[in-house]
Amino acid sequence: MEPSQTASSPVAVVGTIVLLLAFVVAAWSAGAGIVGNIRKDRRLVISSVYGLYGFTALAALASALIIYAFVTHDYSIRYVALTSDTSMPLWYKITAFWGGLDGSLLFWVLVLGLFSAIAVRMNYQQHRDMIGYVVATIMVVQLFFMALLVFSKNPFATYLTQVPIDGEGLNPLLQNYWMVIHPPTLYIGYVAATIPFAFAIAALASGRLDDAWIRSVRSWMLVCFFFLSLGLVLGGRWAYEELGWGGYWAWDPVENAGFIPWFTATAFLHSAIIQEQRGMLKGWNLILVIATFFLTIMGTFWTRSGVVQSVHAFGEDNTMALQFVLFMALILVVSLGLVIYRNPRLAAKHRLESYASREFAFLLNNWVLLACAAFVIFATMWPTLTEAYFGERTTVGIPFFNKGMAPLGIALLVLAGVAPLLAWRKTSRSRVFSLFATPVGATIVATLAMAIFVPYARHLTEYTFDLSAAHRRGLSFLPQQWVLGLPLVLLTIAAIVFTTASIFQEFWRGTRARSAKTGQDPFSSLLGLILGKRRKYGGYIVHLGIVVLFVGFIGKNYDTDKNFSINAPDAKPAVDGRAQGEAWFEMKGYRFHYEALREEFDARKKSTTARVSVWRDGKKLETLEPAQWNFFKGGQMTTEVAIHEQMSEDVYLVLTGFKGQLASFKVYINPLVNWVWIGFVLFAFGCFVCMIPQRIVDLATARPVTRTNKVVDAVAVVLTFLGVTLTCLQVGLAQPAAVREHDSQLTNAPAHMEGASDKFRPDAPEVPPAMRPVAADVMKQLVCMCGGCKRENIHDCKCSFAADERKKVLAILATQDVSTPAGRSQAITNVRAAFKREYGSEQVFVTPTSALPWMVPYVAIVVGLGLLFMVGRKWRTPPRSSTPVVAQADAADGDAAAAKRAKDEAMKQRLNDELEDLDG
Repeated sequence: MEPSQTASSPVAVVGTIVLLLAFVVAAWSAGAGIVGNIRKDRRLVISSVYGLYGFTALAALASALIIYAFVTHDYSIRYVALTSDTSMPLWYKITAFWGGLDGSLLFWVLVLGLFSAIAVRMNYQQHRDMIGYVVATIMVVQLFFMALLVFSKNPFATYLTQVPIDGEGLNPLLQNYWMVIHPPTLYIGYVAATIPFAFAIAALASGRLDDAWIRSVRSWMLVCFFFLSLGLVLGGRWAYEELGWGGYWAWDPVENAGFIPWFTATAFLHSAIIQEQRGMLKGWNLILVIATFFLTIMGTFWTRSGVVQSVHAFGEDNTMALQFVLFMALILVVSLGLVIYRNPRLAAKHRLESYASREFAFLLNNWVLLACAAFVIFATMWPTLTEAYFGERTTVGIPFFNKGMAPLGIALLVLAGVAPLLAWRKTSRSRVFSLFATPVGATIVATLAMAIFVPYARHLTEYTFDLSAAHRRGLSFLPQQWVLGLPLVLLTIAAIVFTTASIFQEFWRGTRARSAKTGQDPFSSLLGLILGKRRKYGGYIVHLGIVVLFVGFIGKNYDTDKNFSINAPDAKPAVDGRAQGEAWFEMKGYRFHYEALREEFDARKKSTTARVSVWRDGKKLETLEPAQWNFFKGGQMTTEVAIHEQMSEDVYLVLTGFKGQLASFKVYINPLVNWVWIGFVLFAFGCFVCMIPQRIVDLATARPVTRTNKVVDAVAVVLTFLGVTLTCLQVGLAQPAAVREHDSQLTNAPAHMEGASDKFRPDAPEVPPAMRPVAADVMKQLVCMCGGCKRENIHDCKCSFAADERKKVLAILATQDVSTPAGRSQAITNVRAAFKREYGSEQVFVTPTSALPWMVPYVAIVVGLGLLFMVGRKWRTPPRSSTPVVAQADAADGDAAAAKRAKDEAMKQRLNDELEDLDG
């Protein structure tokens, strides 16, 4: 681009001054908070609090200035010039604020400032004796990010020489309406973890280790949990619509960075209940809070340091990587040092009395959640570890994550159904039989029915372990390869049925008991039950949302896709979906009519759009318009998919290439994918129920019970649910009006702008039909080794190197017998062996075949489970001291002893009932 004259920027000058002032205020606030709390100097503590408020105001001012620079096209500021341009719509200019590294750090500071101001204002009176430490902890975190902004990543830095007349533009993949809301929600989830961490550190530093701090922390951790969940789901929706690969979750390192703290936050929300109800796990809850915050910083480190390879990462920066490592070390030294120092005061008030108790079910739940987090961390870092210690980077693909996480996910789902049925302290045998009968019976009936009448439910997921190395070293009794088949789909269905039956049984029991007690009708009783015990029954709704999510996950096992290359469209229009012609193609009962291909332009891009009608059973379902957008800035092309959405399955259409009127399409049939989005709506509704303030409940319950008020309550519940649904699902499912209007301002393309892009297809006409499924299968197992395409598999990669690799695969398969299942399996083995010989390592495979990456995390998980049972055994109340007394009593007077035991049992049952009443 042509440069303009050098120019100064008043916005840059003021913005830099504001950042410097904010840095100084943060330093003062942190120091004043620590000294004020140590010396019990109320004036210093108050000054630190007002310093935090002032810092938030300065962060808001700096953010407003950078947004103003984007809106006014101030390209003298480097960050604005690198992430924006004149042609971008207003929403994308605002999105560019957090679209790059520098701005995302400032956005982090802004959100944390707003959250911390709210948290301190709400808890100042309640926690006056430790609020200085709370402020100091928050401001130390702010100091770290401010140091990055001031000294190395200043978003207000200007060009030292000439100023460009236009910017380079935002990454085309980020110019999507989901990206307006996905990154902010995920950042909010990350940032919200700082508030519980600050209260935990303050409780440790001040020695105030009662249960008061955990109530404040639990609310903020719920905020963190909700926004992490929302950010992850919105990111999945963005990937589903924008990337054109037919999926919504690829276990990318940046996706995993947001998922890992989700596990520890979920673990804390469950174990916090044990501390509130039974006075147990104080130290453990502190560690979970610290771990959640640490993992958010580690995730930020992953995305900004280059330690992991990801299409979402900001790039490699060794200096910033060192800064993050030092900060993470400081977090661990200070926080764990305080935990060790205060450990004598973290003793539990009560002991674990039985494995058949809700406490132990929550402990198992914590173990599984931490096992999930550990597995994802290990698998994400495995390529980096193998490169550092063995000199080669081993790829860990989607199948490895899916197979490794599936058993853990099923275990979590089962525990979500088991825990509500167990009593606190100890569950009697009669309670076990009465409450588990219905869920277990429903599970057996449903699982047998699916296994008998639905063949695809019997699908076995294979775990393949290459044991050839051990075999060569003398362990000849081992097979060369061990294949383990597990019916994961059937197990998932069983877990879904069991958990659903368990949760509905709990709602039914609670509603019936409340109706008998109050005389209300069932609906009013249900509403009062949910409002009276929002945390308990809101949590059950969250669990139901997760159950529905798992229904969607099952469908992922049965995705199918197929490529088509279609000639020029028919001149005759489609009438009934049964016409024959070159522009017709079909897949799994759907018929597609390729009607037209048009090219259009706007100020940012060239758009090539195909019009394809979808038919089934002679009826037209919808007209889809998949497209490719070629952005002028950077020359990057993005895929705009078209989706026909149904409850049973999605028809997902991608325009993969075109030349003139010749077009290539890829069709995916994705079963049950919409249950994922519906499940999250239910999940979000449960979170909202948990977060309803008591004041709103008091206002709702203070009115007299009349028929009119009952109708109003019913309408309010329905409208609230619909509002949450529209907010979480529909807002953004259609493009915002401003974006639609902008994209509709397209003009006819001039003839000289014809473009073409195409890719090799394994099911091309020259490939024999019997070879096509085998070729597609083995190509998805091999990584493109060109080094420039983020290590996609050669089936999906569009580069010329991948095309040559596919030709090698086809050449090998041409010499193989693929007419039988054994022949196809041997052919795949031969192709893999040939590629391993060529590249000399397993890094050419998408999923490691060695047993080591499978064994390490699962051995650790099993050892952890053993330790959990050992610790549980140690915590259990020892019965030895009472045994002689009971024996003597039985010998002296058996009836009196029996009466005493009956009285004790009745007392325990009353205590369990009281704990159930408090569990809201």
